[in-house]
Amino acid sequence: SSRDSLLMNAITPATMMAISAGISAGGQIIQGRAASYNAKLMQERYESEKQVAELEGIQAELQRRRETDAILANNRAVKGASGVGESRSFMAIQNDIEDILYKDLASLRMNTNKIKTGLDRAIFNEKQESYYSNVGAVLGASTTIIDGFAYHDHYKTDTEGKLGTKLKNIIRRS
Repeated sequence: SSRDSLLMNAITPATMMAISAGISAGGQIIQGRAASYNAKLMQERYESEKQVAELEGIQAELQRRRETDAILANNRAVKGASGVGESRSFMAIQNDIEDILYKDLASLRMNTNKIKTGLDRAIFNEKQESYYSNVGAVLGASTTIIDGFAYHDHYKTDTEGKLGTKLKNIIRRS
């Protein structure tokens, strides 16, 4: 058809360079979006892991409290069964057990916070990755397009016009 022959006559090596640049730029944008999407998925994963770490920390604290409560209750039962009244040594033992509990709970909280801080850093890094993937893709695509137009203008023949004018004429004729 006349349209096909018109299109084939319009596609010169210079035009192919510009078209190639457009396709490459589109590919760069798609790759940047994919990298950004993957980074967002990783952020969600790290957020979930952070919530799990928080719950596991709470469970570990509760378990440690239950163990200590059982020991303290057992000690009180032994004391009551023995018929011994208030004793400073018994109170010191009970207090020592409670002090150990508080130190253990602080250690459990510290470990949970250490895990959460590591995950917060990973989330921050993924947010940066997402942002810079998009910025890099846009900059890369822009450079590719500019290079494509520069190559087009460099390699065009004397009978060819500027790429924008040429494309407008092709569209008008079809």
